[in-house]
Formats: sequence, structure tokens, C-alpha cells
Amino acid sequence: MADTCLTSEQEDFYERFKSFWAAPSGARVPEVIAPDATIHFTGAGTMSGTAYAEWMTETLAAMEDMTVTPLDCAGNGDMLYIAWETSAMIHGSRRTYRGVDRFRLKDGMAIEEYVIFDSAVLTPEGRGGIEQ
Repeated sequence: MADTCLTSEQEDFYERFKSFWAAPSGARVPEVIAPDATIHFTGAGTMSGTAYAEWMTETLAAMEDMTVTPLDCAGNGDMLYIAWETSAMIHGSRRTYRGVDRFRLKDGMAIEEYVIFDSAVLTPEGRGGIEQ
């Protein structure tokens, strides 16, 4: 059976994750993501932590009125799983969708991240997400 109690490192990371999404910016990505981290982002491919900071700047500018609400988290060894809900104006309509980030932590920073959600919500047709 996996130990799902959060370590102090995981608790600290979760607090910084919540702080990041309270005022997100590409410039703040290095607060949680190591520059040499490997990021696997559904629909956007794989990138380094440095490239992710640049990509996040562009993405946040394109996602009008975007909010990300962390919902819950669980830890297992050096892994931290954070469930979240996002809402944004996408292709002219408000869309809300949920996903999970799986982080591998080392020395308090994410060295690997998988961002997992139904990326169909980002298409013009908007299939996926949570019905409004």
C-alpha cells in the first residue's frame, strides 16, 4: 500500500504551487520548476523547465480570464499528484476542465512534470471539459 501522507517537502511544494496559480506568470515558473526539468504537457509535447517558463508566458497571454484552482493532492515517495480545475475563455466561450499534474520532486523543486487533461477542450469545437 502506498503512503499518501505528504512529506514536508511535498507540503511546501503544494503551497508554492497554489501561490503560483494565485498570480501566475512565466517569470514565476522557476519558483516551482527546475530549469533542467522535463515537462510533458498534454497537447504541447515535451520541453525543459526553461522552455516551459517561456511557453507559459505565451499561454497565459492567450488564455483570457484564466483561473487554475488546485483541488487536492497526494504524495507517494518523490512523487506529488495535484488535481486542479481550470476555467478560461477559449475560442470565445467559457470553458472549464479538470486535470492532474504529476511531479517528481528533488530538493524542493519539480524535476519532472506530467500535465494531464483532455486537450480537446482547447480546440475550437471544445469537446471535453466540464459541461456548463
